[in-house]
Parts: sequence; structure tokens; C-alpha cells
Amino acid sequence: MKIQGDGFLSSKGQAEAQRIVAENQVGFEALRRSINAFRSFAVSCEVANQETKEEKQKAIALLLAARLLEVTEAAYIAMQHGMSTEANSLFRVFLDAYFVLGNVCTDPDFVATYFQSDEANRLKLINSARKHTDELFQQVNDDISEEHQTDLKARVESEKIQVFNTYENAAKIGCEKIYDSMYRIASAAIHTTPRALWVATLKKTITAF
Repeated sequence: MKIQGDGFLSSKGQAEAQRIVAENQVGFEALRRSINAFRSFAVSCEVANQETKEEKQKAIALLLAARLLEVTEAAYIAMQHGMSTEANSLFRVFLDAYFVLGNVCTDPDFVATYFQSDEANRLKLINSARKHTDELFQQVNDDISEEHQTDLKARVESEKIQVFNTYENAAKIGCEKIYDSMYRIASAAIHTTPRALWVATLKKTITAF
């Protein structure tokens, strides 16, 4: 086996990307229209107060809408340069945000659950840092006391706080099939497992080589 080619940044790679974009121009134009329509909708929304549960729900939904826009525009730019594998990675992030947005919009109580999940993730990070004594982890270990770690662990256990769970978020809004198809397929793009390499080769996503 031998790797040959000039890569995405070469003149040849950019020319190949332009060819791919030209072949799929109709799809790109449709995506651009969708992005512009969603942006217009998001910009037209405003949350003046964040006192009630419903107002907080609207504020978080608006933030998630901005995240969806950001990811979609980033994927659009990546695809404009022929980087379909990288776009698949961003599509997975898009679905993560989409599942959360669906829950936020349908259940005001989900907002608290969503933010609580960060407590469990934070505890995992602290526990991981405690395993090491070298300089890389020193600041975390110095700044976070044993008492804080113990209190956080007790709160996570007593309130049964769960880490961020994408499948559960998808299932709650009836998107299990999307999770078990598009989400799982797109996840290959962010890994280096044999399946990820196989998918990249099969789909000929390394178009610049």
C-alpha cells in the first residue's frame, strides 16, 4: 500500500472539490435556502426575561437553535471543499443538538435534567484528574478540594443524576430510528476504528487523493 496524492489543500484537491460541488449544486442551494430560512426564524425570536420555567425553556431553545445553525454552516463550508467525512462528523454533532432541542421544546422540566447531566460529567473529569500527579493535572487537583469532590459525588448519587445520554434524548422524542441509522453511521467519521476506515474508503470520501 502506498499513499499518493496532493491532498485537500493542493490545486488539484481544490479543483476536485469544485467539481464535486458543481455536480451537487442543486443540493447545496437547497441547503443554503434552509440555512437562511432557519436563520431568519432564529433572529426573529427574542426572550426578554428568564424568570419562569417556560422563559428559561425558550432561552435554552434559542441557544440550541444557534448551535444548530453554527454546525450546519460549518458542515456546508466543509462540503464546499470536498470534505464529506468531516461533514459527517459535524452531522453527528447536529443530531446531538437536534435531539436535545426536541426535548427542550416539548418538556420544560427537561432543561433542569439537561444541565444536571453536566454535574455527572464534571465528577468524571475530577475523578480522572485525581489518578494523576503530574503537572498537566496539577491545577485541577489543587483548585478542586476533596470536600468539593465528595459533595459533588453525594449530590450525583442522591439525585440520581445521569451523564448526557444521546440515545435517551432521541428516544424521548421518537427518534430511535434516526439514532440507530443516521447517528450510528455518522459516528464512524469521528473515530479511527476499522469500521470508520472502511466507511471512508467505501464512500470514497477522500476525494482529493
